[in-house]
Amino acid sequence: MKKRRRDSVGIAVMFRWTVLAIIVSATLFAYGCGTDSQQTSNVAKYPTGISEDVEQQLKYDARVDSFEPDGENLVVNVNDAWLNSPPGMQERAAGQWYSLWHSNHSGGVIVQHDGSKVASWTSEHGYMPASKSKKDESHSAS
Repeated sequence: MKKRRRDSVGIAVMFRWTVLAIIVSATLFAYGCGTDSQQTSNVAKYPTGISEDVEQQLKYDARVDSFEPDGENLVVNVNDAWLNSPPGMQERAAGQWYSLWHSNHSGGVIVQHDGSKVASWTSEHGYMPASKSKKDESHSAS
């Protein structure tokens, strides 16, 4: 009879320690993963108005080498970083440039890399990546 009582006391003590360990772990986890309501002072600060001005936006975009108006169209010369980004990011960037440009102009956006057209965005066709020629495809496959 005494042995059975000692076993039940031992199990009860182990259960209490397990529950205590779980409570302490959960408290530490909640404390460590809690959000900080204060903003840090070393957050990057961009010039105001960058989101509404296509020239400012292109100027601060690391994927853009240069840009220039060509009549009613905007020609944006991009670097390898833009070219190597996923197609969805390319389309989103061109669409944003188009919407900002088109608010004051009737033309579209032509995206170029090393002097070759790689994509465009117009009101008639929306986003159109340039189709690869068979020469380009065979060169990229090797």
